[in-house]
Amino acid sequence: MKHLKPIKNVFLQQVYNQGSINLVVLHGLLGSKTNFKNIVNNIHISKHLSSAYLLDIRNHGDSPQTQTMSYEEMANDLKHFIHDHNLQNVVLLGHSMGGRIIFSYLQNYTSDLPIGNIIVDVGPGEGEGKNYVQQLQDINLKNKTLKEIENSIFQIVQSKEKTNLIMTNLTYVNKEEFHSDYKWKINIDVISKFMSNGHSEFYSNYQGSACVICGDKSDYVNIHDKEKFLKVFPKIDINRDIHFIQGAGHWVQVEKPREFIKLTSQYLSSF
Repeated sequence: MKHLKPIKNVFLQQVYNQGSINLVVLHGLLGSKTNFKNIVNNIHISKHLSSAYLLDIRNHGDSPQTQTMSYEEMANDLKHFIHDHNLQNVVLLGHSMGGRIIFSYLQNYTSDLPIGNIIVDVGPGEGEGKNYVQQLQDINLKNKTLKEIENSIFQIVQSKEKTNLIMTNLTYVNKEEFHSDYKWKINIDVISKFMSNGHSEFYSNYQGSACVICGDKSDYVNIHDKEKFLKVFPKIDINRDIHFIQGAGHWVQVEKPREFIKLTSQYLSSF
């Protein structure tokens, strides 16, 4: 493997000292380390955990911005994070892009492997995901009210939940009493290039377990994709370990938190 230069991910640590598991959480595209904070703090999940580590992925949140971005590089960032913090009994949780970082990690590394994985609404197939970042780049943020920017984002993504998420990536250029200019806090140019590069299918010989949680209304994964997960998790039972929550879309943990927490807690209780 070519030499990769890791970043030091900025992270939020939640300490519970209730169980033995260290949960490492990877957000999705345009997300941040706070996305799963309420989920991991829920007593039905925290009772299984020693700690939770919620990471900002490179070019997102408060983590370093780089000129290159690939699943290989982000998996390498994750490997160094686990090693640098000397984490044992790790369970990885990844939503969307975060799930595909986990696939890349399992494909490329055979040491420091997790004892389990929670994959949220994404599969290992080629080029999965929706690229709307280039359209976001084209939004003129100057001399616009926050409501005008919000409306422009909604026209692109057609989802209130996704719009609210993307809005958290805005920050002030300047703030005056009657006027503000905004800019992207994320490295949107590099993220857009990453999304437009196309992504290959993932494979792994990982022998451990996984819990896959998807929405039955998702446009990323559907029930006919179950066998694809055997390419990265050859030991799982696709009928027992892959779940589709009724009435949920891609943001399954936001749209159906009770059901998501129940499935996650059941999985964590198996360790």
